[in-house]
Amino acid sequence: MTDTVLRYVRGKTYIKNITGAAGGSGTTAHGLVGELWVAGTCFDTIERMDGYVTMDGDKDYANSSMYWMGSYNSYVVNPWLGREVEKTKKKNILFHPAAVPSHLEGCVGVGFLENGKLTTSAASLTLLWKLVGGATGNTSTSRTVTLRVEGKMQSLSSCSPWMG
Repeated sequence: MTDTVLRYVRGKTYIKNITGAAGGSGTTAHGLVGELWVAGTCFDTIERMDGYVTMDGDKDYANSSMYWMGSYNSYVVNPWLGREVEKTKKKNILFHPAAVPSHLEGCVGVGFLENGKLTTSAASLTLLWKLVGGATGNTSTSRTVTLRVEGKMQSLSSCSPWMG
């Protein structure tokens, strides 16, 4: 039996949010907007930009896994980045619940974009779990998937703001 393929397509638009000090003088976080496809279902994604670690583009990450992570109270997708990276955990990238780019540090949030924020993120990951063959409510096993990343991480200057 072959692994389910999750097709992650990077886009060329971004969303942003400001964190920190009141009055808008905080730090701006940017997230590249994309799509995650599985079994004919498309989810919106945001991937943290701003110089954080990223996955290589135009590459399949076989032996990736999806499982329940209690600290997020949600299912997550953990791309298999290779033996050396996994041994040292230099790049621990996850697809996990998030609403805005500042909720991510090199990771990818999954959900549906509305008004510049991802909504129903944890529920979207639960649906994704079911689409990859996970049993409803099962938080003790994992599923092996292949994550196909299409497109390279874009520079902010080569992207345009997401208009919704």
